[in-house]
Amino acid sequence: MKRQGANPLIEARELPYVTHIPADGRLVVLMGYYDADEEQFYTFLQSGGKIAVIPSGEMLEGRYIAQFPAKPDIDRQLPLSETLVQHFSFQDVIATLLHVERDLINGLASLQKYFILLHFAKEYGDVSYMLMISTEVEYAVGNHRAFYDRLHGIVCALHPRYHGKSVTLPDSFAKLAEKDGNELDEKYGLPHPLIEFYHGRKRSFLKLRKIRDNIFHHGHSLEIIFLLPDGFALRMGDRFAKELRELGLWEDALLKPNGLCSILPILEYLTRDMSEAAESLASSLLQTFEDLPTSIAAGHHVFFRSTLTRHLTLLDKYRKQHWFDPAKILGVVGGRNAAG
Repeated sequence: MKRQGANPLIEARELPYVTHIPADGRLVVLMGYYDADEEQFYTFLQSGGKIAVIPSGEMLEGRYIAQFPAKPDIDRQLPLSETLVQHFSFQDVIATLLHVERDLINGLASLQKYFILLHFAKEYGDVSYMLMISTEVEYAVGNHRAFYDRLHGIVCALHPRYHGKSVTLPDSFAKLAEKDGNELDEKYGLPHPLIEFYHGRKRSFLKLRKIRDNIFHHGHSLEIIFLLPDGFALRMGDRFAKELRELGLWEDALLKPNGLCSILPILEYLTRDMSEAAESLASSLLQTFEDLPTSIAAGHHVFFRSTLTRHLTLLDKYRKQHWFDPAKILGVVGGRNAAG
């Protein structure tokens, strides 16, 4: 972008990614920007009614907007974030989006902690892993439930703005997903693509909601956890595993002797399901409108960078293999991080 002096002050219309200033209540979202020609990141900050332009160093964590990713190997496009920033950037929607993104990061963090705990338990013989991995799985299940209610919150924020009559949607994802299509259409005026979104996610969500309720309200938890060289495991006969098996997490060929199954697919499934649900909602919103609200940053995309994004890339591998040397996943060699 063209700069005039140090940290110049500009108007929103002068932001390098803005192609349209909306007059319908939507905001122009200030976010990190990557200029591919200059290979430079920029930060934009409100300053006395104008916007300060600040060249910044390499981004470590967060989302940014650009025509192309700064590092295609680690930066992931976020379809839901892009859809909302471009077409539905109302203040309450963007505020909820921040929580959605944080919940997804939390899911990736649970995967990271799985491998850190596994490596530590192997290297140092720390038996506290049983409690720590159990509570981490319980947290991940609760995080998954919260994530879906955040997605529902986005629909609740958008629906009254584009629906012809005053209507209040039920206050949770589950309450809406459990209703039949006719009621969603006739009583709530929900567009068909959004009905498909709720019903398409219903089966796995309700199964996991039941497990979450059993954990938080009835004291259910993982029972005996086994430490193996390549993963944490539980018995297929345990209550927790039985409740999850219908989701297809464990193939017989991937079980260890004595019917031991890996805990990793539980965390993988929760994270993958969140990522797929967010993409599904983005697709449903785009299909709902014949004429979408004008893009605010045409030709630009929203990308996500984190020290944890590699787990998104590895989800399919986790699902198919289950058992891993944690040092290789973490890049640890001789007690130090190989990646620096």
